[in-house]
Amino acid sequence: MNKVVMQFGKDQDFIEVKVAVGLNDLTAQAVRDALHEAGYGRCFILTEQINQLLADYQALQNDIKLNKLQEGVVIRRKIAERRDAVVSIQAAPDGMTAVAEIIAAWGGAPVSANELVKKAQEQGVSFGFQKDAIVQLVGSASRAEPGSKSSQVIAIGRVMQPGQNARFEALVEGLNVRPNRPLQVSESKVDLRDFGVIPSVQSGDAVMRRLPPTKGVDGVSVRGDITLAPPGQQVEWKPGEGTEISPADPDLLIANRDGMPRVQDAGAAVDEVYAVKKVDLSTGHVQFKGAVIVNGDVTESMKVIAGGNVFIKGVAEGALIESGGDIQIGGAIIGHQFSAQEPHIESYSTVVRAAGTIRCALAQYARIECQGDFIAVKQINHCDVTARSVIAGSEDKLNGKIVGGRFYLDFGLKAGMLGSLSESSLQINLNRRIDPVLEKQQALKQNIAMVKQEMEQIRQSLEQMKQQERSAAVLEQMKYLVDDFEAQKAIALALIEDVKLLEVDRLSKMAEVLVLVKQEMYAGVEFRLGAEVLPVKREHGPSKILMQDNRLLIDPWVN
Repeated sequence: MNKVVMQFGKDQDFIEVKVAVGLNDLTAQAVRDALHEAGYGRCFILTEQINQLLADYQALQNDIKLNKLQEGVVIRRKIAERRDAVVSIQAAPDGMTAVAEIIAAWGGAPVSANELVKKAQEQGVSFGFQKDAIVQLVGSASRAEPGSKSSQVIAIGRVMQPGQNARFEALVEGLNVRPNRPLQVSESKVDLRDFGVIPSVQSGDAVMRRLPPTKGVDGVSVRGDITLAPPGQQVEWKPGEGTEISPADPDLLIANRDGMPRVQDAGAAVDEVYAVKKVDLSTGHVQFKGAVIVNGDVTESMKVIAGGNVFIKGVAEGALIESGGDIQIGGAIIGHQFSAQEPHIESYSTVVRAAGTIRCALAQYARIECQGDFIAVKQINHCDVTARSVIAGSEDKLNGKIVGGRFYLDFGLKAGMLGSLSESSLQINLNRRIDPVLEKQQALKQNIAMVKQEMEQIRQSLEQMKQQERSAAVLEQMKYLVDDFEAQKAIALALIEDVKLLEVDRLSKMAEVLVLVKQEMYAGVEFRLGAEVLPVKREHGPSKILMQDNRLLIDPWVN
């Protein structure tokens, strides 16, 4: 079958076809194929014009067949259009990102990188252009199918970074500033097999340096709007006993006596050191205002109470180990469990209590209380633990075990194995930071109820007075009641706002809680966070326990 001869030309941005009408049939597909062969296949097809072309062609063809016309009559139609690529810019509501969208050209000119930037500037975007992203976008759009859409973030604002307050840097090896942050996903490295060199200083030695506050970094939106960063604040020294501010450098804390340094808030202290081979009946209880070093064991029923750090190289079986700083025990904490006089309460023969962190190799049947972390290299068996967080494992890998007991924690827990095959009860309460917030909320709600009751009494009094004769005295009393009602209302609204702020704080704290189990978790473990209770009813592999969408969930942990 002979093809219909078509010739194509350009008329500005339009593609025109010339068709000589003959006896051969003409189809839309034939027109499209010829358009493509002529090099105009990427142009925008004007479908209505092609349909009109076919109708006109058929009408003239019928006239030719009836000998009303001769073959070769030419029809002209604009059947396609060259359209340049179209770019649009959309800035995010917060002004921190700008997205460019390109509709690929229909046979027309693509968008260049310079044109895209110019278009963005016309739309008010002036900061944070991402050169690589812009080049990638215009390149992919130039190769894309005609009319397809490509989009990319082409500008990113700078987030305002508030200045940091003055910080403190320990200058004595082994003296670490205690962390005050949530439990991290990365494994903590702790070596408790050897104390190494116990930190000590002499009078005049530098103990801690105060690093100056930073100015912060101003935020800039993609539109060039600047958010000024508040500068960090100076933090005043709080020198502890045995330290003083250097007379030659106001940002340096020095020791004014020999001893063992200990970190405190905004400063440090230097404790006098008391060293003993062991603590037993021959030495009696040890009570010392400074640091205590026990080179052996603390035997059963003995007490060590120190104002500073406590180092015990052996086993701790004593009735009480208490420290105003950290406690490090090279061996195990070994206690015994016995029932208390009060029902449902169990007591322990050994209590270890610290203002800072407690570290040991193993702990069993003991009460552990610390404001910092509790770290056991090997195992924690049936202990009652109150701590910021708990880590069961060594410096090499997280392989420690936790079997049975009760835990009351701020941020969470990390262990190799959690629970046991025997499914012994293990209660992990993650509400130590949450409970005080709930108590404040409950107290505020009680105050709100009292204020609302007072408002209702005022309202009833006003209703009664409205029934009385409106004398000057009555009107004056009503005005007083109205003012009192508005004052009570303002108090109620302020209390309600405080409750809302506490709720935001509570949810924020709950989101920071994380439990990581690297190897196995057994049935018998129970988690509590907020009002959520999550019992573990079967064995799990590596797991994360965290709050998602206001629910406490167990998710697989891929390390």
